[in-house]
Amino acid sequence: MAYTVIRTDLMSGTVQPADLVSLRFYDSDEVAAVENGTIVKLSGYEDGEREVMKAVAASSTDDLSECAIVASPEVMYDDGAHNLNEFTNEAGDIARGYLLRNRNMFSVTKEGFVGGTAPSAVGTAVGIGTGGKINASGTGLGTCVAIENHGAYTYYTIMINKPKSTDSGD
Repeated sequence: MAYTVIRTDLMSGTVQPADLVSLRFYDSDEVAAVENGTIVKLSGYEDGEREVMKAVAASSTDDLSECAIVASPEVMYDDGAHNLNEFTNEAGDIARGYLLRNRNMFSVTKEGFVGGTAPSAVGTAVGIGTGGKINASGTGLGTCVAIENHGAYTYYTIMINKPKSTDSGD
């Protein structure tokens, strides 16, 4: 099975540590595996923790200021796994998340989209779909600003278009 490959092209968390979070993914109150490139809703810290947040798959109705995108370094302990698209965050692992900031950009492969259906053209609006995947026919998350072939992967670059907020961090 091929998993989503993500690039953190212009994410503020790459140089601003306050925009990074450590998270553990949950599905129905149980820890679960999560792919890089999944949009998650953060729901506070785990009991007894000061650093690890609980996260669930985001939906199209979630406020982007409460969401992050999963983008853990692809460290593979399986001797047979050598390609980036073979990596996933196993159930119970602590994953890295980047807070979604206006005008930040990230790129994902088609596996990051609902049903593997990526935007067909630059300028296409995208939203959050089922399971925290990106919905190529949705709205509310951002815009596809580039489609690039790099090595074995085709990346779809998404610029976050977050609605204006009174929060000075946006």
